[in-house]
Amino acid sequence: MQKALKQADLDTLMRAAEDGYLKLKYLDKAEFCLWSPVSYSDSLIGEPKRLEQMPQHYGRHISILGLWQPAQGFE
Repeated sequence: MQKALKQADLDTLMRAAEDGYLKLKYLDKAEFCLWSPVSYSDSLIGEPKRLEQMPQHYGRHISILGLWQPAQGFE
């Protein structure tokens, strides 16, 4: 039910953008860090995952935002 409501809202916004009433842009965010969280780590079959204690400064994240406007460009 909630997905259908959100889809209807998006459809309304897309029609308004097509008619020139607004500029529709899409925003996405990605985060990167030097150390992979355990849930995203790989290990060989039969080998336990090894968790090393890393210094505090390795835990910092870099966030990147992307803004895309159809038929116009990407920022």
